Amino acid sequence: MAIMPPAFKSRFSTIADSERPSPFQETKAFDAFFICQSFKGITPYIHLKLDLMLKNFSPSALGINGRQSELIELALTYGFSGMDVDMHEMLRRAQRTNVEDAAKYLEAAKIEVGGFELGLDLDADEDAFTSEIGGLHPIADMAKQLGATRGYIRVPAATNRLPYHEYFDVQGTRLAQVAQVLEPRGIQLGIGFSAGKELEEDREFAFVRNVEGFLALVNSVAGDNVGMLLDTWDWVVGEGTMEQLGKVSAEKIIAVRLGSLHSEAEIEKATSSERVLPEQEGGLNHVDVIKHLAEIGFQGPVSPSASNQSYKGQTRESIVQRAQEAVDGISKEAGLVVAKLPMETIDDIPYEPNPIS
Repeated sequence: MAIMPPAFKSRFSTIADSERPSPFQETKAFDAFFICQSFKGITPYIHLKLDLMLKNFSPSALGINGRQSELIELALTYGFSGMDVDMHEMLRRAQRTNVEDAAKYLEAAKIEVGGFELGLDLDADEDAFTSEIGGLHPIADMAKQLGATRGYIRVPAATNRLPYHEYFDVQGTRLAQVAQVLEPRGIQLGIGFSAGKELEEDREFAFVRNVEGFLALVNSVAGDNVGMLLDTWDWVVGEGTMEQLGKVSAEKIIAVRLGSLHSEAEIEKATSSERVLPEQEGGLNHVDVIKHLAEIGFQGPVSPSASNQSYKGQTRESIVQRAQEAVDGISKEAGLVVAKLPMETIDDIPYEPNPIS
């Protein structure tokens, strides 16, 4: 169990309402506090849960992998309130032991599950896709038990199966089937697209390659739990504009990924490896994006993203630190309250030893 100096415990158990940010500010930084055991020792962490947008750590979006405990520690160390989880791995853990054991690190950290990748192949043949839909049920059940409310999937960038318009109908039907599985479990479906130019290679028919087609597809899918996985890198490479984004309601945005196009890349030729950590300005001004999301009341996860090809040779911790600095810097410029990192907050509190009686 983590050991706290008495003054530390007292400070956060008696925080006054007057010390909280105004309700008119976009983010209430001190909505809830959780003291979490460090996975390295007895050092306590403070986990600040944000009231509106969720500062979220998506390991896959940063090209990072590792043991669950290691990833959770990275999330907590750099002030992320949520984290995307590998639900397939969680299900395998639960099947080997039980749900409680599989979720013990998440429970200890009190970190919110931002979302999870569904892992379905929307380009599979009919028999294979039907089988995958059957396999989605236990995944969705596991997600429900962990309190996860968002599942993500990206539509194929290209196919050898059917021309665009016929394939559009097939994809709409399949996505509606996925949404039907998720809806009874209280899970929203976040649909994304992939704009990298390399994804068209060796395919006969291009599919959704731009924002116009993406919006048309998302709006065509039946289901009240259907929306978009808004990825700003794909938005820019897919010829999207801030004006188009401004017309999307908060209810239609399930989650947000922030990423920038490498400064030397050309939009017309951009590949997925040319994704770098989000910068404040560029093809889409990220400060304006966050301001807009705050104004419309978006309350979902916001995750930094980058290709692992852009940061070769760097440690996981270095990449996550840079990602945290990027998203915090953008949020500050947008006028949001950004909580201090956990250890910075601990350092601000004077240690008062117990008096010797």
